[in-house]
Amino acid sequence: MQMTCSTRTTSTLVILASMAVWATNPTAAQAPIPTSSQAPLNVYDLADYRLTSEVFEHFVQASGRIAEITRQDSAFTYAPLFTKDVALDGDAVAMASGLIARLENHTGLAAALQAAKITPREYSKFALGLVAAHLAHNFLKTGALQRVPEGAPTTNVEFVKTHEVEVTAVLEQLGMRD
Repeated sequence: MQMTCSTRTTSTLVILASMAVWATNPTAAQAPIPTSSQAPLNVYDLADYRLTSEVFEHFVQASGRIAEITRQDSAFTYAPLFTKDVALDGDAVAMASGLIARLENHTGLAAALQAAKITPREYSKFALGLVAAHLAHNFLKTGALQRVPEGAPTTNVEFVKTHEVEVTAVLEQLGMRD
C-alpha cells in the first residue's frame, strides 16, 4: 500500500480522530455490524483494543501464510485483502467486519488463522489497530503529529515503537509499505 505523505497524514488523522471519538462518544457504538456467530463488533471493540506481544506472535505467524495465499490466489488480484481503504475509509467497524467475513469465508485464509491459533475477529482487530498505530508512530517520528490525539490508544503507538522492525516487516509482507 503506497501512500504519499499527505495521504498518510490524512489517513492517520482520520483514524486517530475516529478512535478518539469512539473512546469518548457512547452513541458512536450503538450501530454494531454483525459478524459470524459472535456478538456484533462495535466501535468499543476497536477503540478499546490494545496490541500485545502474545497476539502479535499469532498475527505474524498467520500473516506469513496469508501473504503467501493472497499472492498466489488470483481472487486477490482485483480485490486485495488489505487496501488503502483500510487506512482511509474511516468506518473502522465496517472495515473490520468486512475483513472478518473475508477471512472466515476463504478456506485457505481460515486455515492459516486456525493454524496460527488466532480467530478472524482477533486478527482483524489486531490488523486495524496495528495499521493505525503504525501510521501514528510514523507521523510522530516525522513531526507531522506532535502527540497522539486525546482519547486515541497511546499504548498501541508505544507497542509499535517498541516492535518497529517486526511491525514494519509484517506490514510489508502483507503489501502495506510506508
